Amino acid sequence: MSRTSVSSDTTRAMSSEEDRALPVTPNNDLERGRQVDRIDIPNEKKVSSDMVDWDGPDDPANPQNWSHRTKVRVTLLYGLTTACATFSSSIFSAASQFVARDYGISTEVSILGLSLFLLGFTVGPVLFAPVSEVYGRKIALVIPMFIFICFSAATATAENIQTIFITRFFGGTFSSAPVTIVGGGLADIWNQRERGSAIVIYSLCIVGGPTLAPVIGSAVSTSYLTWRWTEYLIVILTSFVLILDIFFLPETSSAVILTRKARRLRLSTGRWALHSKHEETDHSLKTFVRKNLVLPLRMLVGEPMVTLITTYNAFAYGVLYLLFASIPIIFEEDRGWKPVPGSLPNLATLVGTLLAALLNFLYAEFAFAKYMDKHDGKAPPEQRLPPMMLGSILFPIGFFIIGWTSKPSIHWFPSLVGLVFIGMSFLLIFQAGINYLIDAYTKNSASAVAANTFNRSLVGAALPLVAQPLFHNLGVDWACTLLGCLAVL
Repeated sequence: MSRTSVSSDTTRAMSSEEDRALPVTPNNDLERGRQVDRIDIPNEKKVSSDMVDWDGPDDPANPQNWSHRTKVRVTLLYGLTTACATFSSSIFSAASQFVARDYGISTEVSILGLSLFLLGFTVGPVLFAPVSEVYGRKIALVIPMFIFICFSAATATAENIQTIFITRFFGGTFSSAPVTIVGGGLADIWNQRERGSAIVIYSLCIVGGPTLAPVIGSAVSTSYLTWRWTEYLIVILTSFVLILDIFFLPETSSAVILTRKARRLRLSTGRWALHSKHEETDHSLKTFVRKNLVLPLRMLVGEPMVTLITTYNAFAYGVLYLLFASIPIIFEEDRGWKPVPGSLPNLATLVGTLLAALLNFLYAEFAFAKYMDKHDGKAPPEQRLPPMMLGSILFPIGFFIIGWTSKPSIHWFPSLVGLVFIGMSFLLIFQAGINYLIDAYTKNSASAVAANTFNRSLVGAALPLVAQPLFHNLGVDWACTLLGCLAVL
């Protein structure tokens, strides 16, 4: 045996004896600059460094490897929570005329309850998206939704219009949490090939909630329950879904799951140098504000595709809420329908969203999946955009149909066809935009979706306020023609 080999063996033996003699403390690890070479941990993979990672590509703890049943359950819970928020946004449009009557204000003023709620959507994403990426999706979802329930209860019991407006604004702020972070949550559990179909559920909740809410709101407001029960209904529904979230919604953020795993290993082994990559990030308040709170706004301004996608989504979203505010004018004022029948045309918009969801599902499962099969399981984010192209064609057509078939002398059915086209076009545009943002900015998808939510909610808050003067001054025909021309541009 060579002298070099003997020297090496002796050195290793002395090092081994020294390791056994020293207690395992953070100081020893840090001062000696050692790494943990071998750790015997029951039921855990042996790690070869201080960095904690998944136990191989098939680790069941990785959200991407969860069973299909678990993924569907998580997707449905995310969707239901989002639906509670969007349902609350437009249910006030049906109650606004009754609020105006009770407090002696105009309908134009009472519609602020809808606009302020949507304005709250612009504040929430700036906070909840980065919180979800740093501290996890669940905590960024459950706590804001509980606060949202409290503000909804405050709206239901408000004794003056100022309280209603204030509580609606803060209700919108905290209910924006699921609207903001669910896109990132779905990216946590679904791969690129499967994600398109999962986003169908999320998009349906974004659109289905506000299209169904005016119908239910009208029925409740005109009954003996009065408009206050529209808010009590929100409290009841959201409380039920929140309980489901608390007990059945797991954390989906990989970074947070690995951080918890590292914490568990540190406690069980005493190896305090173990950590996740997420823990290497500076989470000080200064860094949090600079890198996280500003990130959605920076992406909105500095990323051209984020700017373009969110601007188009914002226009479609704002026009949709303007339509919710104008349907009573089209069917109740011009055609003389009662409040409840006058709210039923909203269901035509819902039918359109269901048809669009079917088209999106077929595109994701066949056209998009076929493209990925031909390109080794990869697809550029732009491959998500063809449904948006179809939606951009249907969008102005829907408004032209409504505008020129809205006269009382013409049967109401063509106007419903126009609403179906608008519902289809919005979901096609919206879902394609969300899919693109998630695929293009997967790591910061929650912040990208937050930028989208911020922009579209700002426009959505403003446009309902112009519904009354726009449709009363121009008339339904020319108002819809104007919107159709803007959609063409």
